[in-house]
Amino acid sequence: MANVAIKTYGCKVNQYESQLLRENLEKSGYLVTDYDDSDIVLVNSCCVTARAESEGRRFVRKSVREGRKVWVTGCGAKKENDYAGIEGVEVFPDKEAFAESKLAGIRMISGFPGRTRAFIKIEDGCENFCSYCIIPYVRGPVVSRDEREIVLEAKALAASGYREIVMTGVDLGAYGRDTGKSLVSLLGAVSGIDGLERIRLSSMEVFHLDEKLVEHISGNRKVCTHFHIPLQSGSDRVLSLMKRRYTLAGYMEKLEYVRRMIPDVTFTTDLMVAFPGEGEDDFKMSCKAVGDAGFLRVHIFRYSGRAGTPACLLDDKVAVKTGKERESVLKSVSEETGNRIKAGFVGREVEILAESREGNRFEGYTRNYVPSFFLSGEGDINGIFRASGEGLADGRLFCIGAKEYAGHKGIKDA
Repeated sequence: MANVAIKTYGCKVNQYESQLLRENLEKSGYLVTDYDDSDIVLVNSCCVTARAESEGRRFVRKSVREGRKVWVTGCGAKKENDYAGIEGVEVFPDKEAFAESKLAGIRMISGFPGRTRAFIKIEDGCENFCSYCIIPYVRGPVVSRDEREIVLEAKALAASGYREIVMTGVDLGAYGRDTGKSLVSLLGAVSGIDGLERIRLSSMEVFHLDEKLVEHISGNRKVCTHFHIPLQSGSDRVLSLMKRRYTLAGYMEKLEYVRRMIPDVTFTTDLMVAFPGEGEDDFKMSCKAVGDAGFLRVHIFRYSGRAGTPACLLDDKVAVKTGKERESVLKSVSEETGNRIKAGFVGREVEILAESREGNRFEGYTRNYVPSFFLSGEGDINGIFRASGEGLADGRLFCIGAKEYAGHKGIKDA
């Protein structure tokens, strides 16, 4: 069998799906290798921005020029077939059909090489149809995975030594809409798995963060007290143009409710700059919202027009130069706010999953996703440590007195 390299673009869902493809390839007799040793390159593409698309196309053409056969799948393959007719390129828009017809048809992963946190995809598809987003058109409607299958996959990952799993989906909070199940039910089922210490939720829309879910998380010690809730803009006018289903006041009210229920919670978010029609006042509202919300971290991106979306038809496009300037300003505001939130953990005990080690320096994240490090001559990666926040350094919380409180369990190779 041939050697295959996997190149992944895009989100956590794509990263999970690439791991599933990896295990399918290996079960089918292929050897998954680095690019330099490969005969075939499997490209898991993304189309959420023009940049992701163009990078994927360049990589495919480079691989073909260098004599490799290329398989293309993912959202970019569903959106448009730019690769049709290129000699040596096969396009598989449907990953599941690809795995069933050409590979072993495995439906669950058993590991996540190179990571101490494993992703589990629990849902696919989105029905929100934000005016700028192409994803509902290429991913389709909400499709929830069977709860029993998710639990079995989580058990396998825990048995392989993973202490933390990250539940992810295209519209995570919509899990169960099509099956009658709920995210609360799933969290309860997965929480009972021996060896699993943390369950982290990936990005979730604010309107899915309801009282039942918040109440469950407030009483479930295994669910991490961190939420990534996209805001996209601090201006109600721009939010309306984006066809987002909330106002800034409603969004802030929900964050305050969660803080009352879960005192040590942190929030991260997505913010877009240079959306068509965004004026200077709208942008200033976004900057103010960062400080008011107290975001630990902000993922900032400039608007990228996607053909076929309503936003592409809007007038009053924002100049590229202006977009870059706003991105830079918002980055500074976000870093200042993030440091303020991190400083709030100085003098407090935190729990850190050690994800990397260089010498006696360990780095990882707390339950509430604060990037942290500590110095120790004992322990190893994948250990969970309790320590005390001492100060900030290199954008991380520096901790002292680290003690491993949950026995180390090495991660088995998938």
